[in-house]
Amino acid sequence: MDYLRALFDSELTYEKGEAGEIIIAGIVFFPSYILKNYDPTAYEDAFAGWCGQKSEENISKADEILDLFSNRDRFKRLKEIYDRGAVTPFVGAGMSMPSGYPGWTDFLKEVYKDTELEKDLFDSLIEGGEFEEVAELLNDDLSPAGFSERVESSFGVLRDVEGCVRKLPYVFNSAVITTNFDNVLDRVYKKSPSGPFDEKLLASEGQELPKLLGEGEKVLVKLHGKANKLKSRVLTKSEYDDCYRDEGELEKVIEALSTRTLLFLGCSLTVDRTLDCLKNIVERKGQENSPRHYAFLPLENPENRVKRSKELAACNIHVIWYIDDHDECLDALLEKLADGSEA
Repeated sequence: MDYLRALFDSELTYEKGEAGEIIIAGIVFFPSYILKNYDPTAYEDAFAGWCGQKSEENISKADEILDLFSNRDRFKRLKEIYDRGAVTPFVGAGMSMPSGYPGWTDFLKEVYKDTELEKDLFDSLIEGGEFEEVAELLNDDLSPAGFSERVESSFGVLRDVEGCVRKLPYVFNSAVITTNFDNVLDRVYKKSPSGPFDEKLLASEGQELPKLLGEGEKVLVKLHGKANKLKSRVLTKSEYDDCYRDEGELEKVIEALSTRTLLFLGCSLTVDRTLDCLKNIVERKGQENSPRHYAFLPLENPENRVKRSKELAACNIHVIWYIDDHDECLDALLEKLADGSEA
């Protein structure tokens, strides 16, 4: 994996084991440059060994996670579906946060600091998960131009891509669905050996996904649009209403996107229109007639685990919980999912 080379290079050591640069006659040389250019065979051997060790560490970490709760049997079923090529990742803000992009709640709180909105109203809406209404108020207070500038400045700027999102092209090579405004997924897929997406769909075009998948296309679905494209952005309450004018239209889009098993990554899965749609679909069609979906989620409140599991099960989403570092755990679970051995 290309992205692993950068990590390997940064971890190469010399002499006493201190990582860093070597300065000769004022010229800076890094250990990776010296090894790669003066003994490329040794460099490739070292890289292959390092990758093997990294993979073993990830698999071991994943096994620790799968020993928690009822994770292992659930993961085994997910892997069976994955091995048939029937899993689509649904990527949330948590996958972009290691690259420096803010989470949705943090973004709203930061923008609020530059408004004159009543604090009690803002806090109550945030606590109630009414994020679209909050965005609408911020948009009105700052003006559409001012709010759009904040969105683009936060999510439209180029930042170095970090974290396990870089692994996604090596695990999923068909379709990816995201609610993120940033272009992290575009960039990691474009740089991967599998190449860029063949098609990119916006929210209103989501019903085209099954057709494109049937034609073998690699598709990115951006449910909320792009940070720098106001006309296609779906963020505030009025923007949602404009995009989904007809009652049930969003549900039709989500139903089309969920014809295959979804795997939620970096998603909080709290109060969300997508969850409401999935729950409605299950109630209308029955669980036995709806694809079963999965999520990798951090267990932030152990006492609330059973309640949260039941709430998500009503949407036909079943959770594999982890309790340690978010990015490390996702990296390990993705490694295990793509690994050729049994779960």
